Amino acid sequence: MAKTTGLDTRLYVEGYDLSGDANSLASAGWSQNLLDVTTLDSSGVKRIVGEASGQMTVNVWFDAASSKSHSVFTSLSGKQPTADQTVLVPMGSAVGAKSAGIVAKQADYSVDSAPGSAISGVVNYSSTGGAPLEFGEMLTAHDDTHSSAGSGTVVDSGASSSNGASAYLQLLSLDSGSVTVNLQESTSSGGSYANFMTFSTVAAAGAPTAVRQTMEGTVQRYIKVVTTGTFSNAKIAVALCRL
Repeated sequence: MAKTTGLDTRLYVEGYDLSGDANSLASAGWSQNLLDVTTLDSSGVKRIVGEASGQMTVNVWFDAASSKSHSVFTSLSGKQPTADQTVLVPMGSAVGAKSAGIVAKQADYSVDSAPGSAISGVVNYSSTGGAPLEFGEMLTAHDDTHSSAGSGTVVDSGASSSNGASAYLQLLSLDSGSVTVNLQESTSSGGSYANFMTFSTVAAAGAPTAVRQTMEGTVQRYIKVVTTGTFSNAKIAVALCRL
């Protein structure tokens, strides 16, 4: 994959598209503790890998409209939400583009205002739930709208993997009915596909929403999103992270 710009980056938080309020992804990455296990017979330090952690920092414009940055980054009391937040950042507009996903606590939310300047804000996330920030690939083109049950574009990951996977779903909107989002796999692009991961069914009243889900075992090379159910206009963003 060639070098790329940040022109096609998006920001989805808990099922809300905040791309129009965000002005930069300041940082997104993960780190791991290195534990000192140096022994008496060593002439240098020995280390082993310990716990991993993920962080994400987003710069935004203050927007007090419904379902925009300020209402998402604060609760009804005006304070920060305390529940885990599922965040997905597609880093390209095409199916198969790279992504960054995290389930995190919102560490802070601060705004900066000066005469003659737009009010801006900064949000920091720190991973929780036992998983760091995860880089993967998008199974949707930013977000896709399924007007009814159907299949998405096949993603060729280049090879199968054997250590399981995690997947991020952001259901941005659903006009009516109930939708189930499935991930299907195949050993060949034109072969038969079968479900290997299924998200819980969501009714229209449950949107917007977001979730991270995991599975163990082998994930085949070719992947696609398939929606089932009786519904209209499910707007979804999905990413897969091979572990």
